[in-house]
Amino acid sequence: MASTNQLFIFGLFLTFTTITVATTPAYLLTESFLECRERSSVLLAPVMHCLSDQFSPDKVNETARLYSDTTACLYCKHVCRTREQIWECMRQGVESMKDFSNKSKTMIPSSVQLFKNIVNYFCDSEDEMFLGLTDEDMNCLKNSWDECKSNLDFIRNMDAVALCEFEDPDATNLYTMEYVCKESNAYLDCSRDNVLRCHSRVYTAFLTLKAVLLIGAPCGKYDIEVR
Repeated sequence: MASTNQLFIFGLFLTFTTITVATTPAYLLTESFLECRERSSVLLAPVMHCLSDQFSPDKVNETARLYSDTTACLYCKHVCRTREQIWECMRQGVESMKDFSNKSKTMIPSSVQLFKNIVNYFCDSEDEMFLGLTDEDMNCLKNSWDECKSNLDFIRNMDAVALCEFEDPDATNLYTMEYVCKESNAYLDCSRDNVLRCHSRVYTAFLTLKAVLLIGAPCGKYDIEVR
C-alpha cells in the first residue's frame, strides 16, 4: 500500500526526502544550478539520514506490533507515533539549510511549516479518520492518489523549488511558495472529487485539510481560488 502511505506523508516529500530526485527541465540545468544541487546534497546528507532512521525496519515493525489490529494505515500511525523525532530532524534541516541561498531563507522554513500543518492535522484527527477504515477504503484512497498525483510533480523538483537559484528569471518566478501552495491545493481539489466514493470520513478529511491548508501559514497569504 505504498501509494496510500505516500498520500498521507506527501508533506514529508515537500521538504527534504526527494530533493535529490529532481526532474528540472533540461534547459534550466546550467552549470551553476548543477553545482548548487551537488552542494545541497552534501549538506542534506545528515538530515536525510536522520529522517531515514525514523523509518528503519525495526521502528516500523514496532509500530506494527503495537497498532496492526487498530489501523489500516500503519505508516500513517508510524508518522504520528514518531512525529516529535521527525520534527527534530526537520529542525536540524532548517538550521543547516535556511541560509544556503536567498531562496532557501524563505522556502525552507515555509515548506517545513506546510508539512507540519498537514501532519499535525492528520495526526490530531487520526482516531476519527483512520480507525475502522477497511482495505476497500484504503484502495479507494490509493485510486485517488493515482488519479491526482500529477499535481504533486513539483515534489520531485524540490531542489529547484526550495534551494537553488536559476539564471532564467521566468523559472525563478515560477518556483515559489505560492506555486507550491496552489499545486497542493489543486491536489486536494482533485482528491476531494475522487474520494466521494470512499468512506464519508475520508471525504470530510479532505474538505477540512483544504481549509487548514488555505487558512494557515504559509499558504493563507496567497489568493488561492476556493471551489
